[in-house]
Amino acid sequence: MTTYDLTRTPPPLLKRARRMFVVVAALVPIVITTVALVVLLSWLPSLPEQVATHWGVDGADGFGPAATYLWLLLGVGLGIPALMVVTTLVAVGSHWGGAARLMGALAAGMAAFAAVTSVGSLAIQRDLSESSEIPGIGGVVAVSFVALLVVAGAAWAVQPRVRAPRGRTLEPRYAVHIEKGERVVWIATTSMPRGVVAFLLVVLLGLVALAAYLLGTGTEGGGIVALVVLVVGLSLAATASFRVMITPEGFAARALLGWPRVRVPLDEVESARAVDISPFGEFGGWGWRVAVDGRSGIVLRRGPAIEVSRRGRRPFLVTIDGAEEAAALLQAYVDRTRTSGTMPTDTGKATS
Repeated sequence: MTTYDLTRTPPPLLKRARRMFVVVAALVPIVITTVALVVLLSWLPSLPEQVATHWGVDGADGFGPAATYLWLLLGVGLGIPALMVVTTLVAVGSHWGGAARLMGALAAGMAAFAAVTSVGSLAIQRDLSESSEIPGIGGVVAVSFVALLVVAGAAWAVQPRVRAPRGRTLEPRYAVHIEKGERVVWIATTSMPRGVVAFLLVVLLGLVALAAYLLGTGTEGGGIVALVVLVVGLSLAATASFRVMITPEGFAARALLGWPRVRVPLDEVESARAVDISPFGEFGGWGWRVAVDGRSGIVLRRGPAIEVSRRGRRPFLVTIDGAEEAAALLQAYVDRTRTSGTMPTDTGKATS
């Protein structure tokens, strides 16, 4: 008799889901991009040396070689889908779910968007002798987004529906008992993996350099890039690390900057457990996330997490080392409160 790990997608369903994912996320973009590439190459002889590559409020205001659209098509139509395919297959593993299905649909949609944008932008410029004759780009952009939605919707529909199974419950390595008169506090810090932080810092430094160049040369858009740098920098600083506390008063998690933060009073806690989390499979990524099933939490890495079930609300969780003991301690306080019917206020010891 064949048995499966119930915390992961059954192999037959996983195989089917992966196969359809590769079809819509890799093969469909290749076909769409190839067709668009053939069309663009056939048009190049009839196009002027310089074509419009950027439109502003008053019409075309940026020009470049027609080959620019070939690179746009290859980068957005093939490069981005390829990156999405590799990221999904590596990050999800065998814990397949709605996030992987969505990535497949978006990959196909991006290829359609790139194809319509590139072909449409050059189609409206064929056989024109003056730049003043170039029409607006609004219609092409609208059709491009329609193509993205239609192709992505079809790619979503043809993929099998797979609900990501929740991670297995983790048992504490030792029993947690709170004696009468004791006050036990558990404190720990959870952070993004160093590799992820290093990558994000490199990206941020690249944006800083770009903003400095645009501002220094007076190029249009420098202020917008600088604003993006500020937002990205603050977001990274605010979500890279959190301090988590389990006390007789309940559960609390706070970013090292002081915000964002969350607190669940003990009387709102129904139960607590430690679970094994797949960030991409269950939550579609990393950070402060909301899963398809309504759970939310601070998901910074793969592995153990404290899951707090709340009265009248969906569970909240935090990925952190030592989650087994933290969850056991919080559950011990919940059990003691239910037994005594009062909130504990004694003083005693702390642990981390």
